Amino acid sequence: MSVEIAKQYFELMDSVEAGVDDIIELYGDNPVVHSSRAGVVQGRENIREFYEDNSDFFTGGQHHMTSYHQDGNTVICEGYLDGETAVGREANGVPLCDVMEFNEDDEIVAFRAYLDYEGYVDEVPDSVPNVHAEAE
Repeated sequence: MSVEIAKQYFELMDSVEAGVDDIIELYGDNPVVHSSRAGVVQGRENIREFYEDNSDFFTGGQHHMTSYHQDGNTVICEGYLDGETAVGREANGVPLCDVMEFNEDDEIVAFRAYLDYEGYVDEVPDSVPNVHAEAE
């Protein structure tokens, strides 16, 4: 069933009718998100803010998931993203791999997002953590 929830997640992410609340409903209590853009985000309210910020950065997009691999309570989701940023930059075919961990109720309790930000990195403000390397 966890693979079905993972598929539902991407459907909601791509839906113009779904909102952040619909995505948050897939999460269990005290979840954590690991993002190369935002770092470690803990708790439903902080994760809600993460998704709201994400929708400000990506103004349009479509996930193309090519495979799902499940081992116990972990689902690895592979694919690519076509999208557009708030400043109008389009990037197509950006590789991604998301790892979701589920509890016994098939709720997401941990989410690790691995997105190749190279296509977007010059569009991310310096204030966003974990994207730009510090100059030495």
